[in-house]
Amino acid sequence: MDVVDKIKISIFVMFSLIMAYAGLMAYFEGLNTLDAIYYSITTITTVGFGDFVPITSNGKIITAIYVLLGVSIGLYTLGNFADFFIGGYFQKTKQLKIMDKKISKLKNHYIICGYGKSGRVVVDKFEKEGIEYVVIDNNIDTLENELSNNPNFKYIVGDATHDEILYNAKINDAKGLISSVSNDSDNVYIVLSSRRINPDLYIVAKADEQVAMDKLLIAGADKVVSPYVIGGLRMAELAVKPGILDFVSTFMSIAKYEYDEDLEIRKIIVEDGSELHNNTILNTNIRQKSGATIIGIKKENNLITNPPADIVLDSDDILYAFGTKEQLDSLENLAKKQKKQ
Repeated sequence: MDVVDKIKISIFVMFSLIMAYAGLMAYFEGLNTLDAIYYSITTITTVGFGDFVPITSNGKIITAIYVLLGVSIGLYTLGNFADFFIGGYFQKTKQLKIMDKKISKLKNHYIICGYGKSGRVVVDKFEKEGIEYVVIDNNIDTLENELSNNPNFKYIVGDATHDEILYNAKINDAKGLISSVSNDSDNVYIVLSSRRINPDLYIVAKADEQVAMDKLLIAGADKVVSPYVIGGLRMAELAVKPGILDFVSTFMSIAKYEYDEDLEIRKIIVEDGSELHNNTILNTNIRQKSGATIIGIKKENNLITNPPADIVLDSDDILYAFGTKEQLDSLENLAKKQKKQ
């Protein structure tokens, strides 16, 4: 329960106790309403001016019980106020205001629906890449805890199947959406809603069941990922071709942990009017300019692995390149259309 709710409840209980005691004193001690309320307040605050004292036996018994309850509730209320002021409530409120301001300025960002195991991996990757994002999830405790540990974390509490929540995440200004909630049917609904609101949105969805993969594609997802299918294929490859996968994994692990180099494979599209367009790999000096290695080229429906240096790169060719983030970023710039001066 939130500290503000605790304060509200304790104040309500204290007010109810004061009024109940005042009513009983008016009945048993014959006090008028104003004097009864005054006596009730001075008693619960332990001020005790001595101008009123219970005379009847019932009044004395009720007063004894009232003092014990009143002091306990008063201490509880003070403790909640201390938690409110000293426990960082204002700091949390300030954090939330800063976060809301950041969300209001988001453009070309990604919306991550669901902050479970998959969502956490996506957020970690985006944090390392410096990609703007906002998370949508129902678990407020998990989200608040993440924000307290990471001031750059941005979230919206709510159900991503509701359009208003997607609008709050600025879906019309978003570049992409990743739907990774735990329920396949919810993922389908989120994809349908997101595609209807923003037809240009790039959508990646998670599917636990293989039967849901086709439904998500029909709903409008650009790509569908099944952790179980990927995991199964990985295990099959390790069983049949352990040497190749072990080599790639080992190579990347050594690069990361011994040389602090993050190596990855990226898909890059050659744009019309770019430096690479209508040029060969040899003439463009891709290796010298970017440092990245081209391991494959997809021309329409043909995939060319280990492409020759004299192959001509056309617009919409897809390059599969291997290298560090900086090297791949450099290659991506070469593949983009050159701006006119």
